[in-house]
Amino acid sequence: MSMIQCANGHFYNQQTHGNCPHCQEQGNRGKTIGLSPHMPKPSPWKKTDIEQVKPQQIQPSILDQIKREQSFNSSDEGKTVGVYMKKEGTEPVVGWLVCIAGKDRGRDYRIHPEKNTLGRSETNDIHIANDQTISRDNHATVIYDPKKRNFRLLAGQGRGLVYVNDEVIDFSTPLKSRDIIELGETKLMFVPLCDEHFDWNS
Repeated sequence: MSMIQCANGHFYNQQTHGNCPHCQEQGNRGKTIGLSPHMPKPSPWKKTDIEQVKPQQIQPSILDQIKREQSFNSSDEGKTVGVYMKKEGTEPVVGWLVCIAGKDRGRDYRIHPEKNTLGRSETNDIHIANDQTISRDNHATVIYDPKKRNFRLLAGQGRGLVYVNDEVIDFSTPLKSRDIIELGETKLMFVPLCDEHFDWNS
């Protein structure tokens, strides 16, 4: 058996191996194994990487990317995902309420899919702060049904009444384009975006 020593100090049989098998094996360890184009790339970040570095030392965009990659496979496991997905903090608008009378005259409010509560408190989806005659929480609710592509107005749980085109609403009523909703001293015109001609899921 003729053993020789390579430049890195490894001994190997030259008759069996043309080159040093130890150096070749170490070289293969450093190579990147090809991934299927259909498989998500594994995150190069480990949880300990974030824990050892202070948040102020990482750019916000990079920190967000790390957190998204870590939660890719585990964050939504076992959870029900809604029909409308939020993307980068933006939820699609399906219509508007435009204030045509009251202290906020000229202001518009976005309507989003499913339930939108109206009230004076900031916890409501549609926050009408300047009208003290509006109930603090859930004076009324505007509903958009993405399956049927229609809107309804639901009376709230407070003492204040809700009107649509001067008719009081006890429970719920369909909403049509340019209907006038009145609550407290505020009048809102309903302007739909989604209908039988357009929807974000179509």
